[in-house]
Amino acid sequence: MDERRWEDLQMDCLVKVLVEVGMESLLLDVPFVCKSWYKATLNPSCWQSLISPDNKCIEVWPWDVSECPNFQNLMDRFASEYQIDGDRCSVTAFLKFVINRSSGNATVLKLPKCCTVEAFEFAANVCPGLVTLSLPGNVLDNKHTNLELIGKWKNLEVLSLGSCLNLAKILAIIQTHCKNFYGLDLSKGFVDEREALSIVKLVPNIKYLNLKGAKVSRDSLVTLLCGCKDLVMFDARDCSGFDENDDELSKLASHISKFMCEGSEFPEFLRGMDNFVLPVDGFSFQQNVEENWDEMLNDLSNAFNDLSNEE
Repeated sequence: MDERRWEDLQMDCLVKVLVEVGMESLLLDVPFVCKSWYKATLNPSCWQSLISPDNKCIEVWPWDVSECPNFQNLMDRFASEYQIDGDRCSVTAFLKFVINRSSGNATVLKLPKCCTVEAFEFAANVCPGLVTLSLPGNVLDNKHTNLELIGKWKNLEVLSLGSCLNLAKILAIIQTHCKNFYGLDLSKGFVDEREALSIVKLVPNIKYLNLKGAKVSRDSLVTLLCGCKDLVMFDARDCSGFDENDDELSKLASHISKFMCEGSEFPEFLRGMDNFVLPVDGFSFQQNVEENWDEMLNDLSNAFNDLSNEE
């Protein structure tokens, strides 16, 4: 029997294989194997999932963010392999190049921490069909970023943010424009009562919530457990702010199919200061949310006004 050669593989089959290899290999490895493989990498279908090396998929969360210094290494290698002047290979130019490879067909986009406002705006205009999106905090908190562009992603289902000062505004946009939204990732972020109220008020029907490694007050966790009744998976592992063995929290989470809080603890130096009282008879959770939400909006308005005055 004649030995079959990879370069003779039919194009549609080859594309299905290359979809799985990742952005780095599509740029720096596959094109140099042979001409047929290079041609296959030009097919937009290979670029539906654009995951920068600064984002790594781990465990149960397909959008989990992991710190990684590899993005600059990727850019350096890209400039070297294609003999591009390093000064011309900026973060913005590189991201535009990669995003363009998808011809607007990308469904997954995970931008690196060094992403620029211009690259974010380009993605919003060129990739309308995104389903899963990971955005770095430096872009979201930049005063020049037009957060309304998030509303262009009508099919958005999952959003990863980490820490974000503009969470309430972002979730308000999602509530209005992204009707299929069901998953929020704030892992390694900071979740206090303000953030918890934003989630409960604006996206109460989410099914997946990832707070792994975040700083989460016990009060905030109670707010989320009481307000998000449709959760099927809630990852609160390795958090700081509450104890993993808190029986009362476990009872509040009993409606969640998979609630994980292993490794979470309340710092010793704060013990005795957590004075939150769990709801008792006559307590209206909805009323509590409404009252605190109004107060939070006033605080946000004052903060924005202060920033505007400083500018």
